[in-house]
Amino acid sequence: MRLVRLTYTFDVGAGQSAKMKRVTCLRCICFALLLAPFSARAAAAGDHPAVTFTEIKDNVPAENAYVIRFYVDQPSPGSLYETGNLHILYSDNREITAALLLKEKSTGSNVVYNQEGITEVKLAPDRRTIGWEETFDNCCTSYSVPLVLAVYRSGATILRIQQGQMLWRWAFREGGKQVAAVWGATHGPEVGDYQLYEVETGRLISEVFGDPATQSLRADAPEWAKELDRQK
Repeated sequence: MRLVRLTYTFDVGAGQSAKMKRVTCLRCICFALLLAPFSARAAAAGDHPAVTFTEIKDNVPAENAYVIRFYVDQPSPGSLYETGNLHILYSDNREITAALLLKEKSTGSNVVYNQEGITEVKLAPDRRTIGWEETFDNCCTSYSVPLVLAVYRSGATILRIQQGQMLWRWAFREGGKQVAAVWGATHGPEVGDYQLYEVETGRLISEVFGDPATQSLRADAPEWAKELDRQK
């Protein structure tokens, strides 16, 4: 399900009810995750994922800190985005902000597919690993689609995975050490490309494809793929 123009907030720490303000709050440190701009269509054709990292070295949460709350802003009036930025608040009163990429204008010779929002934010059981989908303009639809899976592991790296197709579903595994995702076309056959990644390295651990004849996973598919399929 794609969330559009909504703000949502989660309190995940017991007894952590105090409201934490955004960038100007003196009790928290906000560090924007600055990612190099990229084309939403940059992934090569086929099923090979484009995996990139950004190291987080400054103003990171304490080693024993954990996520107590996260939320996505509403879009600023007139911004033309579908959502605002993602805010991740920690038990040590630090704040990480995942900012949307700046919009670029298309020209006659260069069509730009801009990021439109952040959605489907999920916190792993370890409470230090959090992931989300990034939605982008799409050449073949009148609406934006999720094309990037981003994962931030507190104080270490942000992992961004772009397979080249639409991100259908995803889930954490092994407490947050792994992430499973299924990618596919925006329209047409419901035969997905299921991929399992190691969060720390971005390594593709396993991959399995749906059966075109049955439009589903084969009976001998690995359990991680079957669990992801049950999210339908």
